[in-house]
Amino acid sequence: MEIFGGLHARWYDRWHANKDYRSEVDQLVALFEANGPTASILDLGCGTARHLELLTALGYDVVGVDRSPGMVALARERIPVVVEADLLDLRLDRTFDAVIMMFSVLGYLDSTDSLLTALNSAHRHLRPGGLLVLDILDGNAVLTHGPRGGFTATTDGEQTLLRATTGRVHTDEQIYEMGVRLWLIDDGRLVDEDSETHSLRFFLPRELDLILELAGFELAGSAPVAGGQPGPAREWSRLVWAHRT
Repeated sequence: MEIFGGLHARWYDRWHANKDYRSEVDQLVALFEANGPTASILDLGCGTARHLELLTALGYDVVGVDRSPGMVALARERIPVVVEADLLDLRLDRTFDAVIMMFSVLGYLDSTDSLLTALNSAHRHLRPGGLLVLDILDGNAVLTHGPRGGFTATTDGEQTLLRATTGRVHTDEQIYEMGVRLWLIDDGRLVDEDSETHSLRFFLPRELDLILELAGFELAGSAPVAGGQPGPAREWSRLVWAHRT
């Protein structure tokens, strides 16, 4: 089953209209300045490039990578350089001062092999001493407060997208499974629908430290993701940063 398919991609930014990208970018910039010099940034799993659009405006040299054709098409409307590729296979002919992996990109890689392959890709594209920044699902928060589900309606002109989500925690596998059902209503008629299952790995602190060490990184710190909007995605997310050794 495809995730971030055509219907999801087209409405992605409208669903997340209240996501506080500005505060997240301010938090990233503070990390870059504290761990610099940082002039070039690679975003692995850039989605529609909302972070990179803001970073470009601040003068950073940015490149985005995403494997979803729908997401890449939207991202290319914002920034000039977006590569359609699976980050696990990525081999660009350059390195960067920083690599970011936002919105639980690492969590979508639910096997240890794929996690290490993704982190090796980040390592390969970072200069020595470069900064890796990613956000994760905090295992302590998920195990304490999960699972979650809900229903939202997003309207744009004559169209309304209905979105129903369900949540399930697989404790042994450390997976939070989110089911998503989508219905697009146009002038009172159902014109499109889709369903997706998103399996996100959540992390405990010592585990993440060990995984980063195996991939050639030294954990430097962590903090809650910046921004004020409520909801489980915000409450459960934690920003982590590490240096390439």
